[in-house]
Amino acid sequence: MKESKIWFMDARAKRFLESTAIKGRQILEHSGWLDNLSAGDIVAVKTHMGEAYNVGYLRPIIVRTLVEALKDRGCRPFVTDTTTMPYHPWISRTLAIDHLETANKNGFNHGTMDCPVVIADGWLGTDDVIVDLQGRGSYLNKQFVARAIADADAVLSVAHFKGHPAGGYGAAIKNIGVGCASKRGKMNLHGALAGDKPVIDTSLCPGKDCQWWQVCQDCCPEGAIKVLERGIEIDQESCVYCFACANLCVNMAGVKGIQRFDHLPALGRRIADSALAVTMTKDPGRMFFMNYAMDITPCCDCYGWTDTPFVNGLGILASYDPVAVDKACIDMMNKAPGLINSEAEEYGALDPGAKKLNIIKGKDIEAQVYGGVENGLGVTDYTIEEVPLDRSQATIARYYPYVRARKLKPMYARSHPLAGIDTASFGRPTEGVTTPRHPKK
Repeated sequence: MKESKIWFMDARAKRFLESTAIKGRQILEHSGWLDNLSAGDIVAVKTHMGEAYNVGYLRPIIVRTLVEALKDRGCRPFVTDTTTMPYHPWISRTLAIDHLETANKNGFNHGTMDCPVVIADGWLGTDDVIVDLQGRGSYLNKQFVARAIADADAVLSVAHFKGHPAGGYGAAIKNIGVGCASKRGKMNLHGALAGDKPVIDTSLCPGKDCQWWQVCQDCCPEGAIKVLERGIEIDQESCVYCFACANLCVNMAGVKGIQRFDHLPALGRRIADSALAVTMTKDPGRMFFMNYAMDITPCCDCYGWTDTPFVNGLGILASYDPVAVDKACIDMMNKAPGLINSEAEEYGALDPGAKKLNIIKGKDIEAQVYGGVENGLGVTDYTIEEVPLDRSQATIARYYPYVRARKLKPMYARSHPLAGIDTASFGRPTEGVTTPRHPKK
């Protein structure tokens, strides 16, 4: 099996030019991927801009720095994501208008990115194209891909590597497999079009005695839920398995009358199939995958909270191969020691070598990887090339073009902040200073 190359830079930083944002651009340039692009190319920079009140998503400056690299090559980038299904009743990204408002609050807008921020599947999530997988999918035959992403000349995936409640983990495969699918594409990869449904036990529902009953009835966009005085009625034919009622019933109400049917082997492979559909809209070499393995939390950025990381930040990994780069992140995570005051401690997954997310989630989280190998999306054999940090004066001048004191010098000459002040009257010298020399201006 052919090995895929992965470029890597460590998460540690001690001085200028070691910012995670700058390292990302250095990897992008070192990889040579930018040489595959031409001036005028429209490039979709696919990232996750965070749910309302989530604080774990990638910081906007990370994405902005990559946008600047693309613009310096003459490309026309846009930062993008897609509308979501109502995974829980209060999710803030189900319409494009809501998604853009949330992105703006989280620091993603035209001003901060210096390029358009576009919701790629349109107002409701139906601006898409249908891609035929030509028999390559494990579960999907066809998939809906967001039109703005399908029509772009190239895609740069900028993913946050972390855990995920349904997919096991989230990184490159999920960033395009779910994040580049339109709303009806998400219905498809959840299994709704194939007939998957939530697990329902109406005997557990207390009906209108539950304090959440009105939210439960309101959160279904299909109008398929009717809460009775005792119990509940659900029109299963109308259900498109969006998770909203199940997440409410389990996580907020604690009733568990409606639960998600998270059969990860199928869901992970559907995500990989969807990712394959996205890659089929591009010529070879026109997609690149950057995983930021930092703030590695057990849950995703789709929720309105962020748990503590369960391993330390690892670094930035990048590749042409989404399967290999995800697998490398998982392997690196497992080799690392777990952190106290995290789910690694709670679930007994602190030891280096322990399969952290497998233990925390109680299942094998690599179904996306297996599916990506099976459908030809990528391979699991890889080599890692550590990218040397460029510390040249030309590089530091790119990011820090001004030595600020040069401007202060003539200003101080005209009007120094300490001019005319008896500096010695403001305090005593530090212990050990026997001959203080007070500044005189």
